[in-house]
Amino acid sequence: MQFEELRYVCQEAAVDVLSNRGRPVPATIVLPGPERTRLVTLPDFPSDDETRHAVLAQLAVDEVTPNEIPCWGFLAEAEVGGEDAVVVAFGARRNAPHVTASRFDEEGGLEEFVPSEPLDPTALPFLHPLQHAVDALSAAQGPGTGAEPDRDDPLGIASPRTGGPGGGGDLPMHPE
Repeated sequence: MQFEELRYVCQEAAVDVLSNRGRPVPATIVLPGPERTRLVTLPDFPSDDETRHAVLAQLAVDEVTPNEIPCWGFLAEAEVGGEDAVVVAFGARRNAPHVTASRFDEEGGLEEFVPSEPLDPTALPFLHPLQHAVDALSAAQGPGTGAEPDRDDPLGIASPRTGGPGGGGDLPMHPE
């Protein structure tokens, strides 16, 4: 999976969560894997950053490290520029986290996502445990065959979908 594919998978997860759960969109962790993409919904996500950090640190210990997941996504509904939107942050081993967002359209769906940009290290500090967990995985630990990443799969997992961005493939999402 390429980093740009991770962005696409996380954005599709946001669309999926909105269509299945409605608003408000709950905080959800996206854990792409070689066979499936797991969505871990956090319906009681705390409101303060320190407790959020602790929750995600535990999730990283329980899910990311033992399953050697080399990338992650986070999505939630938030106010952006005075308007309701879905914010999507995503990161991977050897790739700094990025963020994108989409406002809600008149029908309650999502508009097109804005281009992603690097996530400021001081923004969303509660996400640091996820990035630290994937960065701690060595290339040899992550799924794959060796110390160097496969050029077609630098994140260390096979694409969890068919097709490409806009290519009509279905994502095997498994909400929890």
